[in-house]
Amino acid sequence: MEQELVTIAKFDDNFEADLALALLVDHGIKAFLANELVYSMIPGIMPDKFFIELQVSSADEQRAREILDAQRNNSEIRNILLGNEAILEGHFLLTSGKHSGTYVEKIRLLQNPVAAQRVCELLAELLEPYDFDTVVGPAYGGIVLAFEVARILGKNFIFTQRKDEHMAIRSGFDLSEVQRAVVLEDIVTTGGSVQEVLACLKERGIDVQAVAAIVDRGSGADFGCPFLSLLQMEIPVWPANDCPLCAEGIPLTKPGSSDKKASDPTTV
Repeated sequence: MEQELVTIAKFDDNFEADLALALLVDHGIKAFLANELVYSMIPGIMPDKFFIELQVSSADEQRAREILDAQRNNSEIRNILLGNEAILEGHFLLTSGKHSGTYVEKIRLLQNPVAAQRVCELLAELLEPYDFDTVVGPAYGGIVLAFEVARILGKNFIFTQRKDEHMAIRSGFDLSEVQRAVVLEDIVTTGGSVQEVLACLKERGIDVQAVAAIVDRGSGADFGCPFLSLLQMEIPVWPANDCPLCAEGIPLTKPGSSDKKASDPTTV
């Protein structure tokens, strides 16, 4: 049975339409542009009637929309980070002791409540399909994110912190109704901090449904549950004794850090 073509997006720019088409094709979805020829002949004339329409079969509609939504979110979160000067370039000492030429300074983002709220809305959209009763955020960066996402989704909120060098749930929280949770982190590099949170929750018999982060720095982390991020950034890091930036004589900067131990390579 032949599938009906449906329009999933409209564009008033040929370049943007071509990019969206290429994105879907790269994901194995057959897509087509309608009105492209008409628009190219009379650009700017009656745009309400001559939008370029991106079309796919009805069978591919849901997946195609998800791909486009993910791409839009990716672009939006990158623009938010850049707009708040949260993506820094230079020569940075990470808490693992390794070096990097790029650093995501989440404090710059959290300092702007409007930007932080929008980021939390996007995180809430990622997590909405999952079945959970509580949002967990590790101190400190994850606290703001987890609280606001919990508020948006109407869930409970708790946070974890290090006590005697071990991750623990902050005392005073009532855990009697906490059964299924999601974990929110700001930036994930190796995933070591998240693994500590997961171990802490497992000890309490809490089942984690998903982990979400603003940025995944190419961690390749396996948390034993879905790992969702608004933005993936492949940022190389190097051992201190094999750093090309050191070889170039670029001054080393130690950006702001939490109470993670710098000698522990799992904490970045």
